[in-house]
Amino acid sequence: MAPQTFDEYLAAYGRADGDYPVIDLDAADMQRHTVVVTFAGGAKKAIVQFFGLAAHADGEHLCIDVHAFVDEQAARSSVFGMENGRRFAGFAETAPGRSHGWPAVRGVSVLIGTQADPQPQLEQRSEPQS
Repeated sequence: MAPQTFDEYLAAYGRADGDYPVIDLDAADMQRHTVVVTFAGGAKKAIVQFFGLAAHADGEHLCIDVHAFVDEQAARSSVFGMENGRRFAGFAETAPGRSHGWPAVRGVSVLIGTQADPQPQLEQRSEPQS
């Protein structure tokens, strides 16, 4: 069975020593908190920004923005959701839940790595028939 609580998730997937940095946002000041995460000797980086939005209102929530960099250059990142071992690409309307009216899943993964531009599709032109 998939973990349902915060403690169950940490017990299943967390560090054995239970030592985690904690960022406690003070919703009253609406301050943006920024963390820089690096991987692969610093070649892959992410600026992760945490915002407490709509403080003390019915719609209060935590917003997390991720800005990707590869080899010091702004990069694209890919996002998908996971729930009960199923991958949800693009958070289509078929996602199993909603958060603030948007399609939602329980887990979100952001992939930052090799960068590529898709090859443009060449127009298919038909020759005039005689």
